[in-house]
Amino acid sequence: MNIKTQMKFVALAMLLSSFLIVPISFAQSRLVFVNGIRMSNQQVRQLEYYACTHIPNGSYWLNLANGAWGYVGNFRVQGYFGDQCNASGNSQARQQRKSLSERGLLYSPGEILNGR
Repeated sequence: MNIKTQMKFVALAMLLSSFLIVPISFAQSRLVFVNGIRMSNQQVRQLEYYACTHIPNGSYWLNLANGAWGYVGNFRVQGYFGDQCNASGNSQARQQRKSLSERGLLYSPGEILNGR
């Protein structure tokens, strides 16, 4: 095999490998739009954390005043942001800190004033 043939072979191999690598990098990118704005992968992860659930790719509207959300083009409310955090049996729900009364740190005014 001469040098020209080898160079063509190497160039073809590099070209084919670049086609294999490019789709993999795009496959990891999320396509989530909220109120017409494309969310970055980091923003989607943050939304998933605060929503306590996986957010599939798609276009959504979100009412920032009350947390209602739905799909673009459908005005029907699909749920409220963060509802899944309080759902029992949700394995993705983040651990919530116990309330003051559950931790025994809630006192009535009489207990504090009387030194109890």
